[in-house]
Amino acid sequence: MKKKFMMIFALILIVSSLGQVVSAAGKEVTVTVDSKKVNFPDGKPIMEENRVLIPVRFVSEALGAKVDYKNQTVLIKQSEKNISMKVNTSIVTTGDKKILLDVPARLQKGRVYVPLRFVSEALGAQVDWNSKKFLVTITTASATTKPADPKDPEQKPEEKQEQPKMVFKPFAWEEKTDLGKALFKNNMKYSNGQVTFTVPEGAEASYLSLQAGMVKLKQGQKYTYSAGVGSITFGKIYAKDDLIEGYTVFLDTKDESLGKQFINLTDDVVVYHGFVKKHKSVETAGTLKEAIAAAQSL
Repeated sequence: MKKKFMMIFALILIVSSLGQVVSAAGKEVTVTVDSKKVNFPDGKPIMEENRVLIPVRFVSEALGAKVDYKNQTVLIKQSEKNISMKVNTSIVTTGDKKILLDVPARLQKGRVYVPLRFVSEALGAQVDWNSKKFLVTITTASATTKPADPKDPEQKPEEKQEQPKMVFKPFAWEEKTDLGKALFKNNMKYSNGQVTFTVPEGAEASYLSLQAGMVKLKQGQKYTYSAGVGSITFGKIYAKDDLIEGYTVFLDTKDESLGKQFINLTDDVVVYHGFVKKHKSVETAGTLKEAIAAAQSL
């Protein structure tokens, strides 16, 4: 039977040519701008791991922007802002400023999809995500917001001041560990502020940073990266089992994707483990030292 989905985990799109992403568990994401529901006539918002991806045109237009698409590049004009973003890249240019997105913009079914973070960082609106209701609430600076009801457990004023934080369970293995064993047992090392590793055979890997953009890494080749900047993602697909084993090494322990879970970590980096099987995903995270120690038992 033809595979129904292919999930992309962590922060970087590394297996986009191998499949397609669908909404999590069949749930539909609803988006509102200043309390008005945004209509999506064809391309719908989708869930990809813990991220919401949206068709950029409909949300941008709902925020009063004009959108054009030429030569694989999305051009957005909003008031005095001129924003450009090329498909399959993570860098958004707005004036003289460059913004690095969690995952690259991509073309899917004739629509350009971007992570929800784009709305707040490039278009200057506040974004809130209600995971229980699968509801994205976008609020513009000019909108009059309703005070939070202290009796409503889902309205917490202190949580409206910043982006939602991701909190992970302690690092743990899942049923497939071929990639984990190859990465962390007698391979990846942290020393003097640098991470050194060889990309395992059969794995897809890429490095992402604001300075370098997304760089695909070659299997069997040795690499060294300095801690504090960027992230490295590794993925292996088990097609017969409809399963993906993946890891992202966050060289920046203060990366917003980690919330503040590892903000005080020193002399180490963070390893995120994403495991996806038949629409169900498991996510854990820990330090590289923990991952290396755990790999000794594999």
